[in-house]
Amino acid sequence: MTESPLINAKLLLTFILVAALTGISLDSTFDSRIDYWIHDSAVVKQARSQWKYVAVVALDEKIPANVSRIQALPLFALATERMVAAGAKGIFFDARVSKELEGRMPYASCIDSNGEARWSEPQCTVTAPNQCQVSSSAAGNAPLRMTERAIAQFNMAPFLDGQKDLPNFLLFDFDAAASIPERGVEALDHLLTRSSSIARWIDLSDNHAVLRLAESVDPKLLQASLEDKSQNELCDKNLPCRRIRLSQPLYEVQSDDKRLFLPLSALASCDQDAAISTAALVKDKAVIFQVTTPTETTDTVITPMTTAFIGPELLTPGAQYLADAVETMLNSDYPRRPGTMIDLILFIGIAIASVLAGAYLRQPMLWLVGGLILGIMIALCWFNPVLQLWPVTATMATFVAGALQTTGARLVIGFRQGKLVSEYMPKQVHDLLLKLKTNQSFTNTSSQVVVLMSDIEGYTTITGLLKEPENLLNLLNDYLNETSLMLQDKYHGWLESYIGDMVCYYWPFLENEQEHIYRNALHAALELSVLQQHFFASLPVRYADKFEPKALEEIVKTINAGIALTSGFVVMGNQGPKRGVKKFGILGDPLNLVSRIEGLTRMFNTEIIITGELAEIAKKQDIPVRRLGLICVKGRNIPAMLYALGGGEDPRFTAENIAAWELWLSAIELHRQETPLPCPDIYRQDRLTIENWLKWGFLNEQGVWRLQEK
Repeated sequence: MTESPLINAKLLLTFILVAALTGISLDSTFDSRIDYWIHDSAVVKQARSQWKYVAVVALDEKIPANVSRIQALPLFALATERMVAAGAKGIFFDARVSKELEGRMPYASCIDSNGEARWSEPQCTVTAPNQCQVSSSAAGNAPLRMTERAIAQFNMAPFLDGQKDLPNFLLFDFDAAASIPERGVEALDHLLTRSSSIARWIDLSDNHAVLRLAESVDPKLLQASLEDKSQNELCDKNLPCRRIRLSQPLYEVQSDDKRLFLPLSALASCDQDAAISTAALVKDKAVIFQVTTPTETTDTVITPMTTAFIGPELLTPGAQYLADAVETMLNSDYPRRPGTMIDLILFIGIAIASVLAGAYLRQPMLWLVGGLILGIMIALCWFNPVLQLWPVTATMATFVAGALQTTGARLVIGFRQGKLVSEYMPKQVHDLLLKLKTNQSFTNTSSQVVVLMSDIEGYTTITGLLKEPENLLNLLNDYLNETSLMLQDKYHGWLESYIGDMVCYYWPFLENEQEHIYRNALHAALELSVLQQHFFASLPVRYADKFEPKALEEIVKTINAGIALTSGFVVMGNQGPKRGVKKFGILGDPLNLVSRIEGLTRMFNTEIIITGELAEIAKKQDIPVRRLGLICVKGRNIPAMLYALGGGEDPRFTAENIAAWELWLSAIELHRQETPLPCPDIYRQDRLTIENWLKWGFLNEQGVWRLQEK
């Protein structure tokens, strides 16, 4: 977990509401259609393994090849009679039959044990010498002739267009046709789809074969199933429908008690005893005739068994699809969606979880939670035997909406924080710390640096003159913006701190970078001094309308700035408590020394003072320097050779003046007393400082000026 910047309760509640509404809207608009990808695999995972109420009879391979489907009609009629006699509850012939059949053709009447068909042959009556009149065979007059009891339970697919009003005796004979129930033998057999070509649905239309067969087996179970309309939907053409639980398609006949898939040849055998024994298997069941061989694909449909990613990728014969539909209706085990209230609780719960996870967890953990939720939703679909149609996509949309909102908010906040950090933290420090791994702290490091410090002279006086703190702050900000900004932009200095009117920068370096960094720092100090003097000169115009005239006049007289440069080893790293606000900076002797040196600019006629190691590089660069002496500043035991640094056009740094100053200073240091040698008048302030130090006894026998005051 991580400390969250999202502490606004109203904001979090808004995110939760938006996330929940996203899932609810998606679910109500697309319902289960957007989840076919997982629901299909769940239905396959929980495939039906048993037909309790239905059996299927197929036109099997043992029917001789010379028996066409039309010629086999008497075989289906014979099988129907035997199954009804054995206790079958209802029969559905899943094929469309023309009433206008050719009667003067052979029809198979039964199948011998040797696999041959016995034929009902057309009759030939001699009407004259060498003439024969062909008449229909007994089966040809009524290919589906069967007993009254059998025809009462017989149903078939709707007749061909335009044939419904033709007399039924063309198929069933006169006596049988008279016993057809009022509702007729026709039953709808169409299979429904919804917004796709994949069949997943039970057709709940009145007079459909599924409902008629289910009613024939157990009317009460059917009625109870139909009364539960909570899961009913509308399929294509606005037909009522309900999801179906499928079984894996069968392509071989079997007499397994779990799923009866019987051969027509056994039920239409000429051996009546053997046929009745087979027919006894369908007692109390509805039977559907599959008028194709088990391996034919002429009457097959695309279902989840074909398309689901864990499915067998097999087409389902239409008769077996109807069988699964009847089983689904009577078992009431159709795949269900959770109730509306459960969906609502789910979406709100996921919305809360996603928003809180996004607010308080790191990104890897956030999306791990999302993956866990997805896994749970898939498991609910796959392993729940009935309640399988969970809104997986809408749920994940809810999670993603919540996670993206909080992630986006954190990014916005992070961007704002990053902007703030970039304003309050030096770029070099920012880049350095950004390279650290998560939860890794910067290890304090010893480093060589050049340190530059600059301070405004007369700051205390200026503070008293500018009575409004706002005016003082504006003055300082203008000063820093126009002077010290170039130290980081042009010379790539690392900002150590602003303390009131004081600014401190440093340049870390490796041994092989030393001369380059020294030159860079020297030029930075020179440019800083020029910018400071320009700024101070612009004060009368810049603040004429902002400051009181008398105060501005005194400020112009008073204000100046000193600059000091030195180098050495410091410790670079974090400063502050383990828990709380930290500051990245440096500590060490160079900081103390540069502060004392900068103070000496008030005592000498120079804006810049540097230490000896930097002076050597300045000389190589033909930048004029003027020695001020070997000075041990207050609070330090080790002396440092100090030099004034300036530009070549500055009269204070002409070779003639510097040489005269060096002769005068050397004589003072050698004899430890005042000297009659002349000192250039331009160094009057410097001469007074040295003479006072000498008077106060600051110069020791080793030629070191040991200062007792700042």
